[in-house]
Amino acid sequence: MWWIAGLAMVAGVRIGVLWPLCMMLLMALLWRPRKKALLLAAVAYTAGVWQLQWAISQQLPSNLEGQTLRFEAQVVALPQTVHEYRFGRWRWRQTLLLEVWGNNLWPGRHRLRVNYYAPPAPLHAGERGQIALKLRSGRGQYNLAGPDLARRDLAQGIHARGSVQQWRGVSQGDGFLRWREQLANTLAASLQGSPVGASVVPALIVGDRSRLTTQQWQVFQSTGAAHLLAISGLHIALVAGLAGWLGRWCLMPFCQYIAPALRRYTLQQLAWCPALLAAVGYSAMAGFSLPTLRAVTMLAVVAISSCLRQPLSLWRSLAVALGVVLLVFPLSALSESLWLSFGAVAAIGWLAMGQGSRRLIVLLPVMMSVLGAVLFEQWSLSAPLANILLIPLYSFLVIPLALCGALTGSSVLLQGAATGIELSSWLMEGLAGAVIVPGVPLPGALAGACVIVALAVLMVPAVPFPRRLLPLFLVPWLAQRPAPLPHGEWELTVFDVGQGLALAVRTREHLLLYDTGSSWPGGSMAASIVVPWLNRWGQVPDRIVVSHGDNDHAGGLEAILPVMGDSPVVISGEPERVANSVPCHAGQNWRWDGVRFRVLWPRRGDGNAHGNDASCVLHVEGGSLSLLLPGDITRESEYPLLGHWPQSDLVVLAHHGSRSSTSAAFLRETSPEWAIASAGYRHHFGHPHAQVLERLRASGVTVLRTDESGMIVFRRGDADNVPLITKWRQNYARPWHQPAGWRFW
Repeated sequence: MWWIAGLAMVAGVRIGVLWPLCMMLLMALLWRPRKKALLLAAVAYTAGVWQLQWAISQQLPSNLEGQTLRFEAQVVALPQTVHEYRFGRWRWRQTLLLEVWGNNLWPGRHRLRVNYYAPPAPLHAGERGQIALKLRSGRGQYNLAGPDLARRDLAQGIHARGSVQQWRGVSQGDGFLRWREQLANTLAASLQGSPVGASVVPALIVGDRSRLTTQQWQVFQSTGAAHLLAISGLHIALVAGLAGWLGRWCLMPFCQYIAPALRRYTLQQLAWCPALLAAVGYSAMAGFSLPTLRAVTMLAVVAISSCLRQPLSLWRSLAVALGVVLLVFPLSALSESLWLSFGAVAAIGWLAMGQGSRRLIVLLPVMMSVLGAVLFEQWSLSAPLANILLIPLYSFLVIPLALCGALTGSSVLLQGAATGIELSSWLMEGLAGAVIVPGVPLPGALAGACVIVALAVLMVPAVPFPRRLLPLFLVPWLAQRPAPLPHGEWELTVFDVGQGLALAVRTREHLLLYDTGSSWPGGSMAASIVVPWLNRWGQVPDRIVVSHGDNDHAGGLEAILPVMGDSPVVISGEPERVANSVPCHAGQNWRWDGVRFRVLWPRRGDGNAHGNDASCVLHVEGGSLSLLLPGDITRESEYPLLGHWPQSDLVVLAHHGSRSSTSAAFLRETSPEWAIASAGYRHHFGHPHAQVLERLRASGVTVLRTDESGMIVFRRGDADNVPLITKWRQNYARPWHQPAGWRFW
């Protein structure tokens, strides 16, 4: 019954529509032997849908986006302060988690994640003040691969994002939050001789990861060890286990000696008291983050069953823990970390029961690597080996020494933890090269489940299944390929990368990337969206065309080059600004699978073209449809080509739809039927411009926009050559992408 209730609530939170409820009630009427179970499932499903719709209703109303609103506010988490180079200058930026109230336009108390650029004085945890904010919804980008910011914010209880326009302090931060911040500063100061230790130890103790450099974070991510930096179930279980062991053999015998009434309980039962206290204390040091609270809840379920002498089986314990977690944190069903935690516990329990611990240390990292690839879209072949080495190192050396050093103030213990961290950094740097094998697809949900089942069956001899059939479980994974295209046809994928451009043109056997989106200190659109998309299908680009050197077009190139192997082919209109590229000039052309690619601009030897007007303009012509990719050219580059523009069925609007491009003369010559604008949602540049949209409407052109539709896929249809257009926000919309409201379908 716990499994039924838990999984039904998960379904309600993730599906959010009412037709499954009607099906459950109908089945309860027709299938009377299972009436109670079906009614329980219906109640749990309804509770999940209600929680989802209530949470969506708390999000920022769309009519308040972009407005400057004033609130009373308090900083409720450790500020993340970084010194970054943006827009040609260095500046300080603080990322804050605020709780705000006191605005009549948006009543109630809300949690916001905001950026404070160049603050006059840094804000501290616990500070209260009066604040002016410019807010936006946590809409983010929506693609086949990559993060879904709307779902992530909903799972974390964040109602909006924005930037601080003004802050007037009312009271200084004090209490436990300020103590955590001071502890993080003290730990970092005591480890100045070890830069890696000074960055990682505060993350392990109080969850302060603001000191991690971009390179350090990338090394942890590329080796699949980033979970070690997030205080979650592994850390809580470790601390509780050490405290329980000490309590079992040291503390509790002494307590029974001085308090004979405790002798009615076994030492194992009494050991749960220090274990739970340690777990709660560590969770408090981490700011009672959701992963730590979930871990403490799961641990409490096991502790209560043990103390009541009602031992639960593995699957019953997991069911009760899932049910309790969802009752307390229903929106955790939208969080990847919840399923990673439950997957780890299930794998450990199942493998330990079936095979013992000898192979567990090898098989568990492999299975967790596959599960992490499914949940987080990070495919690292070095992850199993890295975790085999690093999990014991952090579990039995780094975390115990760091915690004891932080609680006692011992610099010797902290230096010991820093030494272990430096060793782990050295190991990870050696393993970071073996990250991705080009052509190996990233397992999807079905493929990943099949691989995990195959590994479990292979390693657990008690399962009655013929081993010779196990290779069949790999078929869903190896068959992950995009639908084949006919000879002479192409498919266009325009990624939703905000205010920038990144797209892919696929033929039957080849793939071209045109532009790579923007980058920023510590990441890029290509790393979070384009590379996972390539890995999902196991594809390797044959060539990259970077229109010109602006960041919103060329920023993600460095993230894609490792996927292409040793000899990447990159051409650009501004090779002096785009590293590892060769010049793009009119006259270049090639054919792939019957599809012709032809460069129209810039002209060879034209030294006057620079910046936007140096963009590499590419025309793609297949058997039935043609495509024009003009980069960021302006009218000054459109006019010299008048009389030479080819007719194009589809045009990607130059400069994101700026009014400096897409002239009436250009539209008359190209005569497109469709146009795509790649632009940011409610961006301050205001692309695509209203004048351009009016010009396109007057010309009878259908406009598609990534800010409204998310990722867009355009290809020829099978019937009457009618194009098939997939708009991700319309075709694959989820409840959290829409306003709150009860929906049957």
